[in-house]
Formats: sequence, C-alpha cells, structure tokens
Amino acid sequence: MSNPDIMSAVAPTDIDAVPTLLSDVASAGHSFSESGGSVATRRELLAKVRALTHALETPREMMIQHVWAQPCNVMAIQFGVQSGLWKAMARNGDGPQKVADLAKQIGVQEELLTRMMRHIAASGYIDMTAPDEYTPNSFSKSLSLVVMSGGYHTCPPILVPAFLESHDWLEKKGYKCPTNNLDTPYQAAHNTDLHWFAHLQASPPHGQNFNDHMHGYLLGRPQWFDEGFYPIQDRVFEGFDATDENATLLIDLAGGIGHYTAGLLAKYPDAPGRFILQDLPIVLDSVQPLHPRIEKMDYDFFTEQPVKGARVYYTHFVLHDWPDEEAEKIATGVMKAMKPKYSKFLIHEHVVPDVAPDYEQTALDLIMMTNFGAKERSVAQWTQMLEGKCGLNITGIWTPVNGVESIIECERPE
Repeated sequence: MSNPDIMSAVAPTDIDAVPTLLSDVASAGHSFSESGGSVATRRELLAKVRALTHALETPREMMIQHVWAQPCNVMAIQFGVQSGLWKAMARNGDGPQKVADLAKQIGVQEELLTRMMRHIAASGYIDMTAPDEYTPNSFSKSLSLVVMSGGYHTCPPILVPAFLESHDWLEKKGYKCPTNNLDTPYQAAHNTDLHWFAHLQASPPHGQNFNDHMHGYLLGRPQWFDEGFYPIQDRVFEGFDATDENATLLIDLAGGIGHYTAGLLAKYPDAPGRFILQDLPIVLDSVQPLHPRIEKMDYDFFTEQPVKGARVYYTHFVLHDWPDEEAEKIATGVMKAMKPKYSKFLIHEHVVPDVAPDYEQTALDLIMMTNFGAKERSVAQWTQMLEGKCGLNITGIWTPVNGVESIIECERPE
C-alpha cells in the first residue's frame, strides 16, 4: 500500500459511496416513517446519516472536529451547566433571548457568554436566530434537567483526565490493557490509591452527579422485562415454585436504589414470591422508601450469597465494573447459590457484537478499561468467563436493539 498523498487529507473520504448512501438514507427514512418512529428504525436511520456524513467529510475536517470542535463543545456546554445558563433559558420560555440579557441574568461577562454560545450554535446544539440572539431547542432545554446536566458535571472532570493520562500510563505498562482496578489511568490521573467508586464518593458532589448521570444514560432504554425484550412470563413466572410461601422470585444483586425491581412490580403487581434488594449498607441506607414488597438486605457480593435457590438472581452493569478475575468471583458466588435447572442468573449487560458494534458500547468499553481495568464483553468473552471459568450454562441471550444492553440467561447444570 502506497503512502497517502497530502491532498487525500482534503478530499471527501468516500465520495463514490455518496449516491448509494443517499439511497440508503431515503430507504431508512421510509422505514422509520412506516414503523411509526420505532427505536430500531430510528437508530438505523441515524447510522445511515452518520455514514453519509463521514463519506462527505474530509480527513482534515474530521481531525478538526476531534481535536478542536468537540472538546470545545464539551467545555462550552459544561460552562452553560455550571453557570446556570440552560436553566435560565428554560425559565425564560421558548422565544428568542439576547446574550446581553442572559449575561446579566446569570452574572457572567457578556463577551464570555457571546463566545461560548457562538460555538455551541455553530455546532448545531442551540439555534442562533439573530446576531447575539438565541432560541432554545429541545437539546438546550434538556440540559436544564438534572439527569442531563449530570453528565457534564461528571465526565469532563472525572473521565477526561483518565483519557489524557492513558497514553503515558499505557506506554509505561508496555501497551497492555489494565487488569487491576486499583492501578489504572484513573488512579494516575487523580493521584489516588482509591478505587473509582470510593474516590468518587470521597469527592462530593461527584458521587451524586454520577448517579444523576446514570439516570440520564438509562433514559428511553427498554426495561429488561418489557414486551419484545426478555420473555419473563415464559422464562421466569412459569415454573416458579409457588408452593413455598418463602420462595424468592428475584434477587436484585447490587441493585442500588431498587428502581429495576420497583419497575418490575409496577408492571407485574401480582408477580409471586419475595423480592430482595441487595447492596452494601452505605447504599441501602440512602434508599428512599421502597415498594412495600421489596426487602432490603445488606450484602457484599464477594461473600457467600445468603439466599439459596432463588428463581432469579439479577444484575445490571455489575460485572462490567470488574476485571475478569473479580467478575468471575462474583458470578461463581451466584452460581453456588443457584438451584440446578431452576434458578436463573440474568446478567443485564452489553454483549458487544463482533461486527458493527454501536459507539455507545465501544465508548463504554474504553471508559471501563481506563477507569476500572474492566471491559464490555463479546459473546466469546462472556462464554469463556461464564461457562469456561464459572461452570454456568448460557441458555439464551436477548438483545432488543443493537447498542442496548442484552439479557444473558444462565443456569447451573446438574
């Protein structure tokens, strides 16, 4: 392969593909309309539009986007979050708003606000309607919500330093993936010996900001028990041992505030059996009043599981927080508590496809690598760990839409 010519940096990356991509966009747009705006067809249309954009962009334009435009957008949008700009604009209503008035309202220099908003508008994240005048749009209004602003409070000061430190850290380690969650680029960047979560909780208000951000991440994503996702009626409710009045239907392992179990009971209020929320005492002590059927139980998942033979042991985004060795210990602990051919271990996590993974999956994988020494796993990696290391059988994988977490169902063999 010959070395690239300098002029290739200013030519569209794949101009010959544009006619086909235009047709693909039109076809995906038709499918989106015909489906009534389904999640799957919307995401397919987005993928086609992004492919068209990439084909039209030059490498030089992509580079400027990466190293200038997007970092400046994060900085400017975060400024709007911290200064109260987005909340002020939301309170002011949907009409045009002058920079001079907004600067006085939030107490910042007019020139500073002018320059920040100008770049945000140039990138399409807010609407410029006249010189130094802007009208809120759905994105800018959403930034007034805590679940959206939490990401800008959390990711720039917490994650970005670890990304920037990664180059030096990886060079020192011989360019190998971190596998120790106390020795990652995160610890080096933040000059701490603490685990990511411990450091976050020791650095308020980052712990609360992270919780808010996770709520934002989960917005609009299907619940694992929704129709079209995991068939809970056939796989869980049928076959449940209702003859034992103390039988447990579900253990929500490291379930935080219990919103997944609460959602399940809201959808299936007559579901049989006990529902138990397990987490560390520091977490459960902060939980607001729960659904009356949910029992709280202090538990560290590196210790023996006290509830044996439950119908379901459920985890969401637990194993991806841990390197393989620790993840295997957690999964093995669940396996030992399971009743063979009856209990199910439902792992609600990403299953990264070998071809055409979604950018949310790949981005989260690099976040887990640089901050936790952990990973998002493929089918092969899940199989190697769960079946090869932990002695479980994977009995099914359900994925509602590419880019959304799957349900991996496991059983303990005889």
